[in-house]
Amino acid sequence: MLDIKCCARCIFRFLGIRDYKCYAKSEEVLLKILNRIRSTLQEDSQHPSTNILLSKTQDKPICTTCFDLIYQADTLECLWPIIESFNSHNFQVKTFNLSITLPSGIIINNHSVKVYIRQKFRERNLTVDLSNVIDLKEPFKYLLGWSIEKELDLTHSFQSPFIISIEYYHGITQQNHLILTRIPSAEFKLKKVRMKGKAVWTGDSRNNIIAALEKVPDSDFISIGNCPPLEEKERWKNYFPILEHSAVYVGGRYIKLSREISQSPWIINGERLAKTSVSECSGEILREKFRCDDYNFVAAGREDVNVRMLGNGRPFYFEIINPRKPFLSQQELDDAQKEINETQKDLIQINHLTMVTERDLVIIKEGEETKRKTYSALIWISKIVTPEIIDKINQYQDKELTIQQQTPIRVLQRRAQMIRPKIIYSMKAEALENHFLTMQLQTEAGTYIKEFIHGDLGRTKPSLGDLLDCYADILALDVLEVDLKWPPNNN
Repeated sequence: MLDIKCCARCIFRFLGIRDYKCYAKSEEVLLKILNRIRSTLQEDSQHPSTNILLSKTQDKPICTTCFDLIYQADTLECLWPIIESFNSHNFQVKTFNLSITLPSGIIINNHSVKVYIRQKFRERNLTVDLSNVIDLKEPFKYLLGWSIEKELDLTHSFQSPFIISIEYYHGITQQNHLILTRIPSAEFKLKKVRMKGKAVWTGDSRNNIIAALEKVPDSDFISIGNCPPLEEKERWKNYFPILEHSAVYVGGRYIKLSREISQSPWIINGERLAKTSVSECSGEILREKFRCDDYNFVAAGREDVNVRMLGNGRPFYFEIINPRKPFLSQQELDDAQKEINETQKDLIQINHLTMVTERDLVIIKEGEETKRKTYSALIWISKIVTPEIIDKINQYQDKELTIQQQTPIRVLQRRAQMIRPKIIYSMKAEALENHFLTMQLQTEAGTYIKEFIHGDLGRTKPSLGDLLDCYADILALDVLEVDLKWPPNNN
């Protein structure tokens, strides 16, 4: 391996040495160790000593098995792009994990070295077991991770939500796997397909390359040349590292005071149909606090633009995407909540803002369809409101009413056409003047209140109009309560 220009660390890999602390020793120290091993082996063998002196010089040849990746894993050349990106983004984290993608040419070159070693042993009527060869990625990640720990004062952890992803490439050898298409025993087939209007080759994944190499006899591989690998003229290169923190979540309840804002941005064909939204009013302030790339807003159900959300508010959470500051103390969240409420006081108010976990989110999803909701409605009917009409409604104050709702006309474009049974748990009415009354309703989640009042051209049965034998319409609607314990740690 020394003869074919492998670096000392790669030789240790091929020797199956799993004590990765050994790889942290300098190339000079490792070369001295290998010199001693080689001298000892030559003294014990029947072959005369070639007396080759190994040394670390500035014109050291590029390693044919790692393209000097592992040789330089703990150098500033490898580390600087990571340090620069980390400091420029000012991530406030204590741990990290590494995701490394190595050049595909390494797969072919490492296999070529294995074939070369087996061939050399066969020439001496010997056999060799190469099943313990260490994958390059393992000591490389150890060395790089150890250096990152030292330079950035972080701790490497496989469970860390902060991922440093780096893809390395080697231009000269990136097409080397195509030699497998010339070996029938490899059964390596590529297919050209069109993706996004461009012709691309598929079938050359790393797993496919490895699987193909396992099928190839050494004699077939040797027959196509490049065994051992040719001396390399170019070192590794890397794309700029990607530093990402997994999403964190913050939950609370919102009160919507305006009948002119939507829950989330309402934009159709590039035209904004509501001046702003609950998610924007609160999310932009949270974006600044977490210093994140983006956010997603999720609530337990939704109200129409012209419907207010009152009472103790509707449960919601924000998914905070790639936060540079992934955790806010409760005091910081209280301050953020205060800032939202002061700057958006005529539109929304936020309560109980707190950090939540990903496991908590199922509560919101379940709450969309399982919890009860309480509404207050201002209603007009075609009859003069009388005590008898009020009594007809109030008979359901302590009695459930099951209605059948076809998918409302106004949501047919986004919901499947079907009939859904819904329960109205209670109704209570109070008369106003002439044709007007107010109603308070408690219903099953997912009930369309407006359609229950006016009937939706007969698609909701029975409607309030059916019960009162008249025309009915809704003038204003407020949500008073969403019966869901949220946030889960809120007392």
